[in-house]
Amino acid sequence: MVDGIRPDVAFVLAALRCDAHAERAQRDAAAGVADWAAVARLALTHDVAWWVERALPSDGVPADAEGVLRATTRAVSVSALAGARQLAELHDALDHAGLRAVAYKGPALAADVHGAVGARRFTDLDLLIAEDDRTRAIAAMRALGYASPHGLSERAERVYSRWEGVTHLARADDLPVELHWRCQAPRYGGPQDPADVVARARPCALGGGAVLVPAPEDLGVLLALHGVKHGWSILMWLADFVAAVSRPGFDWDVFSARGAAWGVRRALHFAVLVARELTALEMPASVQADALRDDRAAFLAGAVSARLTMAADAPD
Repeated sequence: MVDGIRPDVAFVLAALRCDAHAERAQRDAAAGVADWAAVARLALTHDVAWWVERALPSDGVPADAEGVLRATTRAVSVSALAGARQLAELHDALDHAGLRAVAYKGPALAADVHGAVGARRFTDLDLLIAEDDRTRAIAAMRALGYASPHGLSERAERVYSRWEGVTHLARADDLPVELHWRCQAPRYGGPQDPADVVARARPCALGGGAVLVPAPEDLGVLLALHGVKHGWSILMWLADFVAAVSRPGFDWDVFSARGAAWGVRRALHFAVLVARELTALEMPASVQADALRDDRAAFLAGAVSARLTMAADAPD
């Protein structure tokens, strides 16, 4: 863990921990906090109000700071329930069309990894489909009333979709939907066709029914890639990754093998080193040693950790 950081930052990071010493770390960090309003502001900035509210001590926190966190988590929960219902409807429609669609991020991730559909804020719904199913999936969603929100011609939509590996669809006042037929945009490297991820997906209860979610080790790699893509700019993405790989039964060997097979080992090294530095992520010694041998990943992890802890000498 990083030493010498501001008390509010230390408490927020402690709130994200999933290791055996998390509760003690949260108590110790809380003892050093004098400005709980700063804790609340940081939690809202990084979309981690749910984690921070759960970690608050039973006394000593001003009502206004606690109230801001509670109001935020309540608002996110209300929005999340609507998103979960929409996602369940989409999943059923695609299933009836004979398609496997995997819910990624959003309310499905919250329910699967954090055990609470309202744990994390989201502004759209993400679905992964095999590349061969893209045309049929778009047709099934158009039958539900979804259309391109950008007003692009069909040809322009195909060009954009090929470049990004995703098709954007929207309907009335519902959340926009991103239909991914690539694991991530081709320019970011890594796996492209999600067919194997879709084939390994498993059910998760959501919205009164069930949706498919990635297998734990696939999800760990996908969340690492997502965090790296965005430079770990908000702590919620780190909280997602840490919780996902800290679940009982998570197979680190499969996780590492998947990263090697997909050609994204450095992204995994980067992710586990940031998580180790900021949240004391527990991992097998071999995984940690492999990551630490990657000098570039170690430099990048140090730079991100310095930025997120607001160190004065944080490198760009």
